[in-house]
Amino acid sequence: MPDFPFPTAPLSAARLQALLAALTLQRDWGVDCTLDETPIDRFAAAAPQDSRAPRPAPPAPAAPQGATPADATTLAEFCARLAALRDHPLARTATHAVMPVHVEGSRLMVIGETPQADEDRSGIVLSGADHAMFDRMIGAIGLDRAALSLAPAIPWRPPGGREVSPAEMQFCRPLLHRAIALCRPDRLLLLGLTPARMMLGDAVTLAQIRGKWREVEIPGLGSRPALVTRHPMQLPASPRARQEAWRDLLLLAETLDSHPSAGDESGQDG
Repeated sequence: MPDFPFPTAPLSAARLQALLAALTLQRDWGVDCTLDETPIDRFAAAAPQDSRAPRPAPPAPAAPQGATPADATTLAEFCARLAALRDHPLARTATHAVMPVHVEGSRLMVIGETPQADEDRSGIVLSGADHAMFDRMIGAIGLDRAALSLAPAIPWRPPGGREVSPAEMQFCRPLLHRAIALCRPDRLLLLGLTPARMMLGDAVTLAQIRGKWREVEIPGLGSRPALVTRHPMQLPASPRARQEAWRDLLLLAETLDSHPSAGDESGQDG
């Protein structure tokens, strides 16, 4: 072992406090042992095998050269290709790609904002404490998340949760269109400005378009009515936002089972 120059004089109170703070920080980070003199590749150490443990599923077949999620013919294929897509900057910095969820027979598909921190950590759309409000919102009109198809507008969380750029929206728009086409919903509920701009144009604002059914064209699926409302994260701090969202939900509840003609603009918010 190398010789370390341990101090011979008593430590000052300030120095002792700094050392204790550093030790506390390392404990909070999960450090539970000192470093060895030589590095150990712990990933190379074989884990003990438990014959009772479930075996991992065999890997999916490799996608053809140049294949993208936007070319997928099934949602499973879409998700596999999305998970393997690492050549976009957003994909490289995100913890997980947040995957769409298809519920067979669901006539409504909810499109969320760019992933929040909980979604990035779990890879599950509309997850975490930030979206508990969403469950309460739809529950108030008799809907259950488990019966809805879901997708994020952008599959990856931007660094630091910043706003997504127009170029990033343009790259991700075909991915969102394909996810919707594979889930084949009758209607769309767009939560927030990012999905609204991806479906209705980069220049729209919530004040212009929320509270109305708008027809959007989905390649491979056709025209579908979409309702824009505020994202649940905007609601706790704004009574006005909560009032607007409630009116939007009432409109959704009133028309969910109807089949309006293309271009229907009924139900404008007063």
